[in-house]
Amino acid sequence: MKFSNQVLTSRTVRLALKELREILRDRRTITTLVLMPLLVYPLLGVMVKRGLLSSLESIGAVPFHLVVGSAEEADQLYRQLHAGEALLPVATASEAPANPLAELAASTSGEEPPKLQVYEPNPNSTVEQEVRSGRADIGIRIQQSAIEGSLQWTILHRPESALSVDAYNHVVTRLEALNEQYLVDTLRSRSISIHRPAEIQTQAIASGGRRQTPLITFIPLVLVLMTMTGAVYPAIDLTAGERERGTMEILIAAPVSRMTLLAGKFVAVLAVALLTASVNMLSMFLTLFTLGLDSAILGDDALQVIPLVMLMMVVFAGFFSAVLLSITSIARSFKEAQAYLIPLMLMSLTPGMFSLMPDLQMGTLLAVTPLVNIVLTGRDLLQGNFNLLLFAIVILSTVFYGILALAVAARIFGSDSVLYGSSGSWTELMRSSSEVHEQASPSAAAFALALVFPLFIIVGSVPSRLGQAFALPLSQVLLLNIGVFLLVFAAVPVVVLRLSRVQLRSGLMLNPRIPPVSLLVAVLFGVSMWAVLYELNLVVGVAAQAETLKRAMESLVDDLRQTPLWVKLAALALAPALCEELFFRGFLQTALRQRYSVWVSIATSAALFGLFHIVVRDHLFIERMIPSTLMGILLGLLLERSGSVLPGMLLHAIHNGLLMCVVHYQSALEDLGVGLEERSHLPAMWLLPTCGAALAAAVLLSRIKSSRI
Repeated sequence: MKFSNQVLTSRTVRLALKELREILRDRRTITTLVLMPLLVYPLLGVMVKRGLLSSLESIGAVPFHLVVGSAEEADQLYRQLHAGEALLPVATASEAPANPLAELAASTSGEEPPKLQVYEPNPNSTVEQEVRSGRADIGIRIQQSAIEGSLQWTILHRPESALSVDAYNHVVTRLEALNEQYLVDTLRSRSISIHRPAEIQTQAIASGGRRQTPLITFIPLVLVLMTMTGAVYPAIDLTAGERERGTMEILIAAPVSRMTLLAGKFVAVLAVALLTASVNMLSMFLTLFTLGLDSAILGDDALQVIPLVMLMMVVFAGFFSAVLLSITSIARSFKEAQAYLIPLMLMSLTPGMFSLMPDLQMGTLLAVTPLVNIVLTGRDLLQGNFNLLLFAIVILSTVFYGILALAVAARIFGSDSVLYGSSGSWTELMRSSSEVHEQASPSAAAFALALVFPLFIIVGSVPSRLGQAFALPLSQVLLLNIGVFLLVFAAVPVVVLRLSRVQLRSGLMLNPRIPPVSLLVAVLFGVSMWAVLYELNLVVGVAAQAETLKRAMESLVDDLRQTPLWVKLAALALAPALCEELFFRGFLQTALRQRYSVWVSIATSAALFGLFHIVVRDHLFIERMIPSTLMGILLGLLLERSGSVLPGMLLHAIHNGLLMCVVHYQSALEDLGVGLEERSHLPAMWLLPTCGAALAAAVLLSRIKSSRI
């Protein structure tokens, strides 16, 4: 079996290299996907710098055009505004020139434009006409007031113009500061004490992430376009192109499974997509650095942004390569594949636009929404907002969606409807075979796994949300949780097996004929492994993470102590044991055994079993991966030795049940000197018998004769 796996791997590599040679042999591909970005981005960068970016960079320093009636009024304006400027808490303008009329000349001499550009109207115009026409943002007339020593200011502005309103506020703020200071000085000179009802202090708070620029949020949208564009042509050529060239029948007749064929094509499409996106990104970054636009686009930490963009590019390319292969596999011609992909590209742009919505925050539901999750994750990464739990969920869900897409492509690629052009090719995906099988195929297992993960994230949070919304007691929430296990880990494999026309008894390894000694092994491991894994948790667990887990579970543990023991055993011991073993061992491991060796199947199902156990109440605890995976390996070995999932269910139920009993009787255990809450080691009087039971179970397990190992 090990030799067979090596053969499959080498075939996949050879297929991928073959497809890559054929794709890259086409000069149009090299010109379009590789050379064009090297020519387009420098030209585009020059145009952007001269046009859009120069406007955006100076949008905060746009000068206000102010018209006055005479040079005397301009001089009075300058002196009073300059005095008011000095009274503001924080100066908002640089030192003005001595002559305010010289500001217009300075603004055209290549220097940085000032905040105000003051000028006089020409002889054929008035201040009102200048403002009404839009040539001036505001106009000012200054007259002597009836009060001695005061001036009357008449400010003309256009309320419908945002720039005119800003200029009006700019002038009024400084004049009001001057008036307030004059009032305070007058009262103090007459020995009149004054106070303000509200003293206002301003404190600037720096954001937690890196400095954001408005244009950095466009990068995820650009990556959508880059990676999809790079994957479109090779995906069509390696699927619909095979049909038009008449080579698909030869491929299907080869002694290679469809999944192996699609894996080789996926590697080839992914390589071209990464090559195209890399050339695009390289050309774009070089253009930005050459033209000095890197800070304007990427922010202050441009060199730190580039590795994040490259990481995102790999995720985007892998996702689109798998999805495009699944869609183009159904096409019977190059033109038909293009017709399918145009709506897909338009649909993909909509999630890409989500990165431009600052109010849209990543959550659990969006973390498992295809394409939306990686777009929002890319935006958050670039802005310095990183959540490890959501990032892990996004990566895992994207991997599962890619597996699902390849499983769909393997199901429909080379089907009769595609090969011979009959109608209804989409029905090949759900059409049941007339032949009844004993076990599910690995592609069916991948299909089910891709469905289970988002259901596990979304549906798994429903009981707690209902409990919070309707103030349900924990016992009712736990009973609702039983329904979650039945739906996610039991209903999904049953439906997939039915659609694949696989016998439930053999497809789930529900074999009642088991060696009696396997039940004894299950009991011995069940009463001993909880202590072994508990000690292992103390060894591999990080102290800080353990404390975080304690705080996250503190309220839950308190509620669990008040919950009836039978509810805890049913919801947290029996239901997970039955349903998880049914899915991970009975269904998933058995399906993998149809193509892979026993150790590869056990390790894969165990690793996936561990991944599903690292999420604890909205926290990510990586240290739980090792103990959970080891438990999965043990359960997988028991399945292979006994030939049935039933002993594993028994082991799993006893293991979880004992843990629930430990939580329920924690006070009594602490009286015996076992302080589990303080994360102390178990006493020797507990460890010796449990380790002895585990050793005895391992010896008995090795002596069970089975044809599966």
